[in-house]
Amino acid sequence: MRRTAVLLLALTLLTYAPPAMAQSNDKPTVAWLKWGDSRNVALAEKAILDMLQVYGFINEEERALLDDERSIEGENINVIYGDALFDRMEANAIIDKAIDRDADVFITFTTQMTQIAYFAIRDFLDPPKLIFTVTSGPYITGVAQAPCVKPDFVTGTVPVTNYEDIVPLLLMQDPDMKVAGAIYSPAQRASEVGVQRITEIAASLGLTIEADTIMATQDLYQTVENLANRGAEAIIIPIFTFQGFQLLLTLSYDYGLPVVFSAPQNAYRGGTIGGGFFGLYKQGVIAGNMLIAHLNGDIDIAATSIYESDEFAFAVNLDAADLQDVEISQTLLDGAAYIVENGETEQGVSALYPEVEITLPEMSLEERRAADLELLAGLQCSPEMVAEQQAALDAAAE
Repeated sequence: MRRTAVLLLALTLLTYAPPAMAQSNDKPTVAWLKWGDSRNVALAEKAILDMLQVYGFINEEERALLDDERSIEGENINVIYGDALFDRMEANAIIDKAIDRDADVFITFTTQMTQIAYFAIRDFLDPPKLIFTVTSGPYITGVAQAPCVKPDFVTGTVPVTNYEDIVPLLLMQDPDMKVAGAIYSPAQRASEVGVQRITEIAASLGLTIEADTIMATQDLYQTVENLANRGAEAIIIPIFTFQGFQLLLTLSYDYGLPVVFSAPQNAYRGGTIGGGFFGLYKQGVIAGNMLIAHLNGDIDIAATSIYESDEFAFAVNLDAADLQDVEISQTLLDGAAYIVENGETEQGVSALYPEVEITLPEMSLEERRAADLELLAGLQCSPEMVAEQQAALDAAAE
């Protein structure tokens, strides 16, 4: 009788165990891998932490430590926090640390960190699961081929940048513009592809793009001067992660060149105009959903499609325009998602989290779980989907 009672008690404890513990007596370990800080990354980070907290994987004290960019050995989950600070050697070091500590899941932010992490673990017999977010170039960097044509240990979220929407912002600002400059890095494939698309789209609009490269921040001095000497009336930047943001802006003031960045968030950082994907908090929410569902055993990463979305918006910074002695067109002002003036916006968007919707909707945990699982059910890859996407890839390669 006593043995039966003990068995029933054990089954009851398993039923009501914290979600991360329901799979095993060992706490899962998540490697949190960043290429560097940016407003884009901050939005996705906040979203994933919001999800982990609302699902009970982290408590308030652990959340505070993670907000402070510190690793935790938590009650239900361990997190190895790593920031590469835009340095390839540091990126390799923090990935090696995560591997040494047998991280179960890699959460990667940006294309650069996702690519480095993927190539570090792709040949393992049993690699950690890799869930990426704020990653625009998984297909052009070899991490995946299509949403359902990918390694079994990989999934994530892709903000789709439609340069078809971004390039026309140049002409919305100045319909008479003839030449714009573009800056990219040959070391970042996404930026190289971006400039190619920008050049093609601009040509179809009767606009010439003069492109120049940088390899290091100090190259910006010569690059901006080159573009100005070649008649650039503005500068457009593709998806591109670099540390010389403030220097570029300072040079744009000196030369009186408005700068269009391929992300609305960069308008709050000082860019004259920022246009592109506008939903990075939501991307983080979905990546967090994937992580939680994996930890709970609710999804198979191998059969979970990469999530893509292409929500577009643009923002304007009047402070930057004043420094550049540029008058923003009424067309841009009328269509902007938000306008920065005197360092603030009337739309309630902040410098730290430059999007409008940056909180989880209010609902019960049961309702949230049902909604989250329904979304993930729509991301399941069927054999037919895999075959169709592979056929499209094969046709494109011919």
